[in-house]
Amino acid sequence: KMGLNEDAFDIDVESGETVASITIPFADVHLENLTDLSKAIVSEINELPQFPDNIVFLQKLIADPESEMTEIARQISTDAALTADLLKLVNSAQYMLPKRVDNIVEAVMMVGLRGIRNILYSYGTQKLLDSQQKWLWDHSYQTAFYAYNLAKNFKKRKDILDDAYVGGILHDMGKIVVSNVHPNLLEKITGFCAERNIERDRFEDLSAGLNHAEIGGLIAEKWNFPAPLVEAIKYHHEPTQCAPEYRDVVYTVYLANVLCDIEREELTFEQLEPKVLENFGITSQKQLVLIEQRLLAAFKNDKEKT
Repeated sequence: KMGLNEDAFDIDVESGETVASITIPFADVHLENLTDLSKAIVSEINELPQFPDNIVFLQKLIADPESEMTEIARQISTDAALTADLLKLVNSAQYMLPKRVDNIVEAVMMVGLRGIRNILYSYGTQKLLDSQQKWLWDHSYQTAFYAYNLAKNFKKRKDILDDAYVGGILHDMGKIVVSNVHPNLLEKITGFCAERNIERDRFEDLSAGLNHAEIGGLIAEKWNFPAPLVEAIKYHHEPTQCAPEYRDVVYTVYLANVLCDIEREELTFEQLEPKVLENFGITSQKQLVLIEQRLLAAFKNDKEKT
């Protein structure tokens, strides 16, 4: 069915053992079909809900260079849930403030325009993609915590801290979209598979989470997310494919995510991208385990405080 020929089959002798192998060009066959399906899903989701009006208005305020912090704070205060989330974030270990902040204006000053912008993308996305899968959001928050601290302690770049944190929260948004696909869309995708002669199994692969990064990236583009967040979502499994200018953000989100996977024993040290490890100066499994243990301890401590 794949059109393989004898070149795909090989028999050789290695260390006195006869080894038979078959090479399947998944990159040309399997993944190509998944990419087609990903694009079909996103193109069919023409009725993606828009962010709530108050968030859209806030985005415009932040983009306006003449806007004042007090005006932005006043608009945020009209949304009780957003206000609570902002105050919770500012008072978390992420900002390491010497005292608790309960004033929304002071909180906005602390976070800054870039931070507020990213909080809005995170908050708005979670409202739109509300999911029964609590474990997925829990994993996303842990990834975000790890990403923020990796960026802070290894990259030492304040300008990417917010992007790393929000990229961690939203990196799996493609999984959430696929898991909540509308029944009408399932019918359209089934028809699409039949037209393109794509096996039904390929869509089941999507449902299991394959290619969720590409779907998430495409949706992030459709929602006009900033480029660093689009890249972090789209390439959090293939970090070396990202644009060079966003490498620090993408590599950080990738490493944060795989550290969580290693904790769940879903990945091993040998499976990690060598270029990312080299970028962070990680040369051994022992070093990686020590980093993971420290991040996990800090994360648990942060959860106890909030």
